[in-house]
Amino acid sequence: MFKFEYPSILLLLLLIPIGAIVFAISQIKKRKKLNNTIDYKLQTEVLPLLSFGKQRLKFILTCIAFALLVLAAANPKVASGIDKQEKRGCDVVICLDISNSMLAQDLTPNRLERAKLAISQLISQMQDDRIGIVLFAGSSYTFLPLTADYATAKMFNDVIDTKLIDYQGTNIQQALETAGKSFGSEENKRSKAVILISDGEDNQPEAENIAKKLAKEGIIINCIGIGSQQGTTIPMKDNSGNETLKKDKDGNIVVTKLNEQTLKKIAGEGSGVYVHAGNESLGLRSVMQSIDKMDKKEYTAMAYRDFNTVFYLFAIGALVFLLIDFIIYNAKNKVINRKFFFGKE
Repeated sequence: MFKFEYPSILLLLLLIPIGAIVFAISQIKKRKKLNNTIDYKLQTEVLPLLSFGKQRLKFILTCIAFALLVLAAANPKVASGIDKQEKRGCDVVICLDISNSMLAQDLTPNRLERAKLAISQLISQMQDDRIGIVLFAGSSYTFLPLTADYATAKMFNDVIDTKLIDYQGTNIQQALETAGKSFGSEENKRSKAVILISDGEDNQPEAENIAKKLAKEGIIINCIGIGSQQGTTIPMKDNSGNETLKKDKDGNIVVTKLNEQTLKKIAGEGSGVYVHAGNESLGLRSVMQSIDKMDKKEYTAMAYRDFNTVFYLFAIGALVFLLIDFIIYNAKNKVINRKFFFGKE
């Protein structure tokens, strides 16, 4: 395992291609100026020690030394060993609806942001469980594979947006199928649970059958209904960035309503529980209490024992290249720098 303690410093490496462009332009201008001043055939006689190849070599050496110094400044570290830890936990995959209806503001600030906040709080409460995230609208995909790296899980959760899927709709059937595949092979004997967060609109009827099938495989399906049954409008932004309300193809304002009945059926077929989300609580706590009652299997987790810094290796490498750069003359040298070494110019 290899990591940098200060990865933001690596942004300085972007200066290398910028410097290369500036150097190339400078070399072209020098060549052009020289050709305009002295005939090309006479240049080797008038300026016998001139070497553009040497200048290029010195620039390359300087770039390498600079890159190594930047890597050293970022403080690279190498894992010194790996420990195996026996833990008990379960796998939880959250299926999150990111269709445009999740922008409705019957929850504060809107359905999607309220769901993301609850997921973040859920991750903070986890200890030995693994979490994954499946995003869906008219289609679905695994956004975050199962992981026990909770910091990474929170980073992924923070960037979730309705724009991550173009195809609109609420295809719960495909979302559940994707979640089932996220658990991996049948060799994974850990307890498995799905938390489906959706308003249930535009659902495909096959979702109940998929939930029943997953339940037979030992995967529990829990549902959280998000939104109001009375319905509300969906705020959108037009091409000019102005806020407007979503309309259908006939120009009518769309009203989104919670399809609670469908979600209850899916939870029932999936041997799970159904919870209606509110502004005070999204219901994840109740769902997790149900999951905590599941039989948690032991598994072996790999943990890195410690990290040793190796910045000095990069610093020594930079020093070597700087020394080579120092001893190479800008001009040709008959003794040190033979023509066969740098090529014909």
